[in-house]
Amino acid sequence: MLAKLNLKSIGLAVMALYAIELLDEMIYGLYGATLPFIKADLALNYLQVGLLTTGPGLVGIFLEPLIGVLGDTRFRRALVRGGILATTFALTLVAFGQTYAIILIAFCILYVASGAYVNLAQATLMDLNPTRTDQTMARWTLLGELGVIIAPIFVTLTFGLGYGWRGLYLAGAGAAGIYAALIWRIAFDAHDGAHDENIAPRAKLRDLFAALRRSELLRWVILTELADLMLDKLYEVTGLYFHDVVGVDFTQAAFASTVSAGAGLVGTIVLIPLLERVHGVRVLRISTIVVSILYVAFLLAPFAWAKYVLIASVSFATAGWFAILRGRTFAALPGQSGMVVALTALANLSVLFVPTVLGALADAFGLQTAMWLLLLGPLTLLLGLPRTHARS
Repeated sequence: MLAKLNLKSIGLAVMALYAIELLDEMIYGLYGATLPFIKADLALNYLQVGLLTTGPGLVGIFLEPLIGVLGDTRFRRALVRGGILATTFALTLVAFGQTYAIILIAFCILYVASGAYVNLAQATLMDLNPTRTDQTMARWTLLGELGVIIAPIFVTLTFGLGYGWRGLYLAGAGAAGIYAALIWRIAFDAHDGAHDENIAPRAKLRDLFAALRRSELLRWVILTELADLMLDKLYEVTGLYFHDVVGVDFTQAAFASTVSAGAGLVGTIVLIPLLERVHGVRVLRISTIVVSILYVAFLLAPFAWAKYVLIASVSFATAGWFAILRGRTFAALPGQSGMVVALTALANLSVLFVPTVLGALADAFGLQTAMWLLLLGPLTLLLGLPRTHARS
């Protein structure tokens, strides 16, 4: 499979593919850490904050399945290039946007662009080594954790020095431009349909419906989305929770995001060798029980220092969730990684409205009460995991 990647240096190409996740999670970490500042600067309510995630997700529901299906054709390279360029533009738009509508449009572009260049880069790595998807995803997640922790550190330092959030997004646009040059020569042709000149829309549609009938594949797709309640959805509101509920200042709220991301990074480092010895499903089952207990303790803890410790513990314990779940998803449909991307985008509807519902509940009953909704993540994951292991 490595021979399919048309580059003189396979090692350099693989490093560039992994680096894409670093960039994407730096951008995502930037959003989570700067959200309290954006909310205050634009005078947003919780519902509007929730729409900053739900709105882009709705756009993605219509476009990402198409991107995924086309990702299994010779157009994967063009999609990745277009995605990174669109990201550069959208970050610039956030930096200079003065209204809520412009910021919302920019986030919509960022969401769809990520679906193109990030998901298809991830899919290419899965195609390169289809027998070690769990391990590949663990390394991918490690790079993502690095990106997530770098972003709030920058935010904490920047605001500690008295600078604003817009310059950070402009710097992100510059970084995205550099990444565009880095990946420009990668062929992205490790998948089965990379050299097929004929694209049959009906055949692709039949493939999509056939994949939807695979119960094992759907299990992993849906569980991955539900687990996100305790992953991205929790991280997105961590800074906001510490500022609005715990009562810390903006810098300390950004530090809470840093603590959460740092603990996740440590957890991912531990996960990589652990997966060589312990079955991934067993890791998931044990950690869901632990996370359920820790998250309830986090919400009930009366002291700020205890909440810092508990949010770090939750992040550490959930570090392996995405890597294992997504790895199992790709393993369930080998050679059709783009189709997995398409199905994942469709399944995103299951948790798409969570930020908006969370925002509406927070406006009505307070953010502390609304945060209990996220407990559905580990509980549904525990119920949905298979009782036996298909492979070791």
